[in-house]
Amino acid sequence: MQRRIRRRRTVTGAVTTMTVVAGLFAAAPAAHAAGGTVSLTDAYVDQARYNPGSSATVSAVVHETSGAGSWSGNVNYTVTHLGSTVTSGAVPATVAANGTSTVTFSVTPPSTDFTGYLVQLSAANPTTVSTAATAIDVSSNWTHFPRFGYLTSYPSGTTSASADADIAALVQHYHLNALQFYDWMWRHENPVEHNADSSLPATWTGWNGDVISTDAIKTYIAAAHNRDVAAMPYSMSYAALQNYQTVSGVSPSWGLDYVSTGLPWSFQMKPDDPNTVMYLFNPANTSWQNYITAKYADQVNSMGFDGTHLDQLGNWGAMKDTLGNTVDLQSGLASLVSATKSALSATSGKVVGFNAVDGFGGPNVAAAQASDYLYSELWDNHETYLAVKTYIDGQEQASNGIPSVLAGYVNSRDDAGPSYEAENGAFGGAVSFANDHPGYTGTGFVANFGQVGDSVTFTVSAPEARQYSLVFRYANATGGDATRTIKVDGNTIGDVKFPFDTGNNWNNWYTNADIVTPTLSAGTHTVTVAVGSGDSGYINLDNLVLGTFDTTSVELADCAFAASGATHIELGQGDQMLAAPYFPDHSKQMTNQLHSWMKDYYDFITGYENLLYGPDVHSVDSGGQFVSIAGVSTSGNASGGSVWTNLKKTSADDVIQLVNLLGNDGTWRDAGKATPPAQSNLAVKYYIGPNENPTAVHVASPDSAHDASTSLAYTVASDANGRYITFTVPSLNNWDMVYVDRTFTTPASNQYEAESAVLTNVTTNTNHPGYTGTGFVDNFYQANSGVSFTVNAATAGSHTLVFRYGNGGTDASRIVAVDGNQVATPAFPTLGTWDAWSTVSVPVTLTAGLHTVVTWDDTGSRNAINLDNLTLQ
Repeated sequence: MQRRIRRRRTVTGAVTTMTVVAGLFAAAPAAHAAGGTVSLTDAYVDQARYNPGSSATVSAVVHETSGAGSWSGNVNYTVTHLGSTVTSGAVPATVAANGTSTVTFSVTPPSTDFTGYLVQLSAANPTTVSTAATAIDVSSNWTHFPRFGYLTSYPSGTTSASADADIAALVQHYHLNALQFYDWMWRHENPVEHNADSSLPATWTGWNGDVISTDAIKTYIAAAHNRDVAAMPYSMSYAALQNYQTVSGVSPSWGLDYVSTGLPWSFQMKPDDPNTVMYLFNPANTSWQNYITAKYADQVNSMGFDGTHLDQLGNWGAMKDTLGNTVDLQSGLASLVSATKSALSATSGKVVGFNAVDGFGGPNVAAAQASDYLYSELWDNHETYLAVKTYIDGQEQASNGIPSVLAGYVNSRDDAGPSYEAENGAFGGAVSFANDHPGYTGTGFVANFGQVGDSVTFTVSAPEARQYSLVFRYANATGGDATRTIKVDGNTIGDVKFPFDTGNNWNNWYTNADIVTPTLSAGTHTVTVAVGSGDSGYINLDNLVLGTFDTTSVELADCAFAASGATHIELGQGDQMLAAPYFPDHSKQMTNQLHSWMKDYYDFITGYENLLYGPDVHSVDSGGQFVSIAGVSTSGNASGGSVWTNLKKTSADDVIQLVNLLGNDGTWRDAGKATPPAQSNLAVKYYIGPNENPTAVHVASPDSAHDASTSLAYTVASDANGRYITFTVPSLNNWDMVYVDRTFTTPASNQYEAESAVLTNVTTNTNHPGYTGTGFVDNFYQANSGVSFTVNAATAGSHTLVFRYGNGGTDASRIVAVDGNQVATPAFPTLGTWDAWSTVSVPVTLTAGLHTVVTWDDTGSRNAINLDNLTLQ
């Protein structure tokens, strides 16, 4: 979705390094030179992904930190897949005292498609070892494991070198393999402007007033392709800018009207600019479909894009077409996605994506399976970790495993960061203190601020050296935009526009002024807001916030999203992170801690992609009957104040995601999260049932050891609740991923004995003849009692769950859940005697592989049954 503009101004510095290029060869360990101390400060690869059989270029940045002398030695590397070594070697390096060198080498991973690898690097000092890591994605198609970033600026004068620098920054550290080109277009309904002779103009002016260079767009597309990154253009799927009929020939008869008012559905994108009105059209109207899909084909053919990314506005209430017919927007959007896919099918490999805003249209598009990835912008319906996980699971099941991408704007509702009150600043000119308009922060605000020479100077403290966002809170009811000159430490860094309130109300406060983003050294600085000779307009100034992302909330959200099976679009051009749905909004910056963590996080989700994403990974039941941690509160539903135990299975592993929500609630968006209390030596008990055969247990985390996997000792045993495995996880900060390598023994005739399953608040018995196996489940009548099976579907498709049961009492019922989703509430009729046995069948659709099947009494009022076995047919 599009929102109001914020402009970005940036002050940056430069770094110079020496580069040493080395080929791949095994070398004997080289001793370090006396006096030198080495630190590996960075590691990265050159491409976003690699085709099977291709070599990957790995670079390691080596820095001598002591200044006591040069350092010479080996940079050792090990390439692993899920903890198993694939290849290893060493590359010699020499670095001068206080110097920096980059060593570069090539590795060729195995040619298995759609596989992630971790590259671990080390360099030795006399008593310490410095480590770093990067990751490699071997994938022939980026949509298998989509990792999205974004671009927002396409100025004239963009060179191949500058475009490549922008792309490289996103590829080398975050492995982003697709970029959304945001607001690149001329008009929503006519994205590519053409001259009379069909050629492209040198520039066009976008809806927001930005002057966009067509050469810059193409240069960025070429730079993306050079690093195996897909270029996906943002496209508003059913919108046209005002004057659409005159400019583009779009008919108003294709439009949408509100059912409630009969007025056309329109949306003014910039509140202070009446020339930015979008009108919305019926996505199911075939004339609109034919028109707009031809434009999507044109942006592929004219610009070189790799498909199109379709946006929408979400649910704004009931709509009708211009003939008065009610329109089912969700099915209409799915129809438009399918039409777009058909229109682009003539160009091989072109991709279509769709944004299901807060889930609106998501199930329809997922079921149609025309979108190559399922992109969802999260709002009020998905504010909790559990709501997000449930939504992702539903998308996966409806679409047959199409990958999920989330646009979740962490801290978007918070003015997070250190705040400084304008009334406490140094005044210049005729400005004065006032408190006669409610809603201000602090004790008041600065008023009478509009004459040349007026100024307010804030003294701010930068806690660390990095880029900062200067976010001003103000009021403007003058009927026109105001401008101010911004100075940092006395140096002018730019001008800021303060848009006016369209209701001309001084009681309305805003933070939507232009954003400037200077780079500050750690320490004290002054920020001056002044009326210069070219500035105009009056404002009331309330405060200045050094806009900063809340590190903990971002880290926890990213951990939860990945643990639930989705990637997160959040990082973009200029090393920015998404702060709002309008992508050029740069109102917050990452702390150095968060910036460093993001590198490890993206290495982690790339290196371990086979345990997180893709059709081989699916959620199973995460009920509390499966996992417990001694002395630690756990939950399977992401409850606040717990360690969330989110369970998944692959063809070879059980995956236990441990997300630390201790000390926090179950929501992900808001700032102010407490750093989760670090846990150590967690004694984990995991019930696996009779048929799983563990062969190894591993743990890995983006929070420690540069993502390296550690093998854990384990014990297999049984108790009254069933067969389990125990192991100790050394530590937990935000997120640990435990994965249990295992085989599975499918029983004869796919018949699973209830007495050997995972049991909750039930017992076993043998006092009624005719049972199979060694007995049956008895006393199955209490609240929150159940039997949990793990079953193996040899093939994908329709199957039947056949429960063999006894019931000598009254008619009973049970909830049946598959992989944590309730699929039926079958009746278990009385048989008149407890010595009789019968069956109840439940039809299900399963993918091939392992699944959990749970039969459960939630209330204790569903009446008693004995359960003998479950057969999967």
